[in-house]
Amino acid sequence: MSELKLVFHVNENDRWPFTIRSVDAFLAESGAPGENVTVVANGDAVRTFSPMDVETHRLGRIKGLVEKGVGFKVCAIGLEQRHIKPETVPDFVEIVPSGIVEIAKRQADGYGYVKA
Repeated sequence: MSELKLVFHVNENDRWPFTIRSVDAFLAESGAPGENVTVVANGDAVRTFSPMDVETHRLGRIKGLVEKGVGFKVCAIGLEQRHIKPETVPDFVEIVPSGIVEIAKRQADGYGYVKA
C-alpha cells in the first residue's frame, strides 16, 4: 500500500474544531507522519490567523500539529479580502498566493482531499 497523504481544506472559520480533530484522528489511526498532512485555509477560515480572532486557543492546537510536522497554509487572497495583514499571521503558518492552487498542487502530488 502506498503512503497515505491528505490535504484538508477549511474555508469556514467555525470548521476549525472539526478540522483539528480530524487531523489528530488521521495521524493517530493511520500512523502516517505529520509531514504527510497539509491543511489549507481560505475564505473565512483565514480569520483564525487574525489578531482580532477571539478563538486564540486554536492557534495553540494548530502549533501543536505543526510541531508534529503538519503543514498549515493560508491563502493570501483570503487575507487581503479580509484586511488581515500578512505580518500578523503566525510564523508557523505559510502564506500561499492561492489556497485553491495549493490544494490542486497537493492533489497532483498524490494527496487525498478532505473538505473540512
